[in-house]
Amino acid sequence: MKVFITFFLLFSTLFAVSQDNVNKIRGVVSDMGYPLANVNIAIKGSSEGIQTDANGKYEIEARPRDVLVFSYVGMHTQEVIVEDVTRILNINMKPRVEELDEIIVQQEGPKGQQGMAMNYATKKTIIRTAYGFVDAENAGYSMNFVDGTELNPSAIDIIAALQGKLPGLTIGTSDGPNGGSSRALYMRGRGSANNPRPVIFEVDGVIFESVPDFLDIQTVDRVATIPGLAGVTRYGQIAAGGVVVINTKGSNVVREEGTNKPYDQAKLRNNIYNERVGASKLKRKPPKYILAISDVADYGAAQTAYQEQKKVYGSSAYFFIEASNVFLEKWKNETKSTEILNEMKNVFSNDPNALKALAYTLEERRKLREALDVYMEIFKKRSRYAQSYRDLANMYAENGEYKKALGIHARYQQLRKMDTISIVLDGIDGILETESTNLLARKGKELAISNSDISDADVGGTRVLFEWNNSEAEFDLQFVNPENQYFVWSHTLENEPQQLKDEKVKGYTCEQFLIDRSLPGVWKINIKYFGNKGYNPTYIKATVYYDYGLPTQSKTMIVMPLTEKNINRELLTLVTIMSVGGK
Repeated sequence: MKVFITFFLLFSTLFAVSQDNVNKIRGVVSDMGYPLANVNIAIKGSSEGIQTDANGKYEIEARPRDVLVFSYVGMHTQEVIVEDVTRILNINMKPRVEELDEIIVQQEGPKGQQGMAMNYATKKTIIRTAYGFVDAENAGYSMNFVDGTELNPSAIDIIAALQGKLPGLTIGTSDGPNGGSSRALYMRGRGSANNPRPVIFEVDGVIFESVPDFLDIQTVDRVATIPGLAGVTRYGQIAAGGVVVINTKGSNVVREEGTNKPYDQAKLRNNIYNERVGASKLKRKPPKYILAISDVADYGAAQTAYQEQKKVYGSSAYFFIEASNVFLEKWKNETKSTEILNEMKNVFSNDPNALKALAYTLEERRKLREALDVYMEIFKKRSRYAQSYRDLANMYAENGEYKKALGIHARYQQLRKMDTISIVLDGIDGILETESTNLLARKGKELAISNSDISDADVGGTRVLFEWNNSEAEFDLQFVNPENQYFVWSHTLENEPQQLKDEKVKGYTCEQFLIDRSLPGVWKINIKYFGNKGYNPTYIKATVYYDYGLPTQSKTMIVMPLTEKNINRELLTLVTIMSVGGK
């Protein structure tokens, strides 16, 4: 492993290139499709800035990793991290709507006790008492909560487990009915200083005036405190010192009707997949330049048409990929198709986004060695990007060069240890950890690593990995389960600003999902594309791994250009099966 780390330290140093060149960035700032004049644009941390003109246009110079700030009165401020490929940034400003105190917007669904019961499993501010469910958000008095996972499972009793976890609680002693004393909890503001009252306890609806020292800490789901005055109102004078309410695991979760499963909040009960929310099956008509190459009499005419169209559209990587597809699918000429892709590689040798779309295409065609060469070129240009490490390691593994793949993973781990910009180990870090574990589990023999050295390997199930070539791409993924219910994963600056910021800081454009095998059947995944702040399409690659981590692991892959906006499109369909034993 040390050899791998040393080699790739030298490797990265040798090929690292400067990413500090000044970019000239231009674009249009708009509001609901209309150009917006006098929008302030500045580099974060700088006192200098510019404004958009009467047509909403602007032009500014910035370096990679600079942050451009777009601000306008009455609009949400937007921040965009500049990358090496950033040249066009078309910004759509969003109105800032101030909430009115007199207006209360409530989530659809059951209200009152029924609504709180159904929300209990997912909303940690709800506690169940002997007198019904209470939500701290609308209780009318102050409540404090602690999750059971935060308690020390080895504590001698619930008092020790709660020590320091809930504000206002102190440990003391209380006189027993037979003259002895025992440990007790007291709440701040507990009444007369001369005659303090200890708290009472309620465990799943049963009230205890003494400490329930019989309670197994590991069974606690959540704990809440109710102050004395509110306690008296509910429980009478015995609660003058306050109440500690304890809910144990499983006993307070509402079950799905007719099953033993917890009430699934993700279903939302109003998310039935139907024609209104379904995906369009209509296929987009090919661009005119593609029709010019395909709708001709013979192969010779197609070659001539290609050269003519290239004079007009040769500045678009999309043109080369689509033209290559025509010569492969319509004219059955793989040689010409490959020639066009090689031409694209030369024309866009300094554009990582275009090169990544090319690599996706080569992967889909199973030209793995050629794809590896392209990913190597991207790595040389983007040695700071986490995605470069993931793609290179993956492609080495695809080519059977497992030791080199493992070396890339080791190099990335060293890079993360030295990283002072981002320390959150999720997103791409989770993906790389999943894939390195998978590599060790499946190829340990070739790597001369025993299975005893491998732990926590993810085995079985279906893994879906999405990758896209443009970091500015915004879209929603709609997952439709076998019961025809859906949920949406949003990749937009408006809904998930922190997610997109993390991607920019670390340099990655991918996300993985593990499909629950407890719900076997046909899953549909659709996509709604919103754009990428530029004019070129976004290419998305979706890879489905079946029996992930097992010797029987297999995969399928599709690559799709995203061109049409605001239309929910079918992306892929997959089938999951229940494994033996229901695991």
